[in-house]
Amino acid sequence: MSKHQRHRKVRDYNLHAGLAEVFTPGRHYPTYLAEKVIFHSKLREAELGRLQKLAFHRFYSEKIFDLRPEITDVPDQAVLTAYFQFFDELFFFGSLGGSKRCILKCDSKLTDIGGPRGKFSRREVLNVQQGKQGQIYEIKIYRQRGENRYYSLRTALGFMLQAMCHAFLRLWQCWSGHCSEMWGEHGAGWAWQDMALAIEKAVADGHFVNLDIPLGTLEMLADNLRAYPAYLKDEQLRRWRIDPRKLARLAGRN
Repeated sequence: MSKHQRHRKVRDYNLHAGLAEVFTPGRHYPTYLAEKVIFHSKLREAELGRLQKLAFHRFYSEKIFDLRPEITDVPDQAVLTAYFQFFDELFFFGSLGGSKRCILKCDSKLTDIGGPRGKFSRREVLNVQQGKQGQIYEIKIYRQRGENRYYSLRTALGFMLQAMCHAFLRLWQCWSGHCSEMWGEHGAGWAWQDMALAIEKAVADGHFVNLDIPLGTLEMLADNLRAYPAYLKDEQLRRWRIDPRKLARLAGRN
C-alpha cells in the first residue's frame, strides 16, 4: 500500500475551461471524482464546458456518430473511436484518451451473442521523463456474431462507457488507507454506481445525447458485492434503481 498523501481538489473553472492535466494520479477521493462527473453531466446548452461544446459540435455535424443499421460505409472501429473521444470530453474532461492513460482497441475476435463484449485491463509502463512506473488502462472491444449494426454498436458502447468509468476512478483516485476500501466512506463502490447512473441518465436524455445505452449497473454491483461483501440498505438500492431481489440472485445471496 502506498504512502498516504494529502488529497487534492480541482477548480471547477479549470474543468469547465477544459484545461489539460487537471487531475493528479492517486490524489483524489473516489466519491469526489464522481461528484465532478455527476455535476458536469447535468449541464446543458450554454452551461456546457468548452470540451463538451466541442464534442457536441462534432456529434451533431459528423456522420460517424450515426448508429442506424442502414449506414454501411463507416467501419465500426471508426465509430467506436469517435464515441470514445466524445464521451471522454463530454463526461471525463478529456482526462482519459486526452492524457493517453486510457486507450481503446477493437479486437477482431468474434464472440457469440450474450458473450463478453470486451476486456478492461491495466498494464504498467515506464515514464521515461519522470523516471518511474506509470499505468495505462486498455479497453478492448470484441465483435459479436449475428447482430444488426445498431444493437452491436449499442452494446459495445455500453461496455466502453462502463470501462471508462472504471478507468477514470482508477487513474485518479487515492489508493492509500481507507480510500482503497470499496465500501469505505469515500469508496469506489459508491462512486462508480453514482457516476454510472448519472451518465446513463444523461446519455438517455432526449434533449442531450438521446441514446439508450445501459451501463450494466446491476451486474457491476453484483460483481463488486461478490468480491467485496457489504450490506447495502434498500433505500440506497432504490436510489440506484436496483431491484434487491435481482441483485440478491446475481450476487449469489439467495
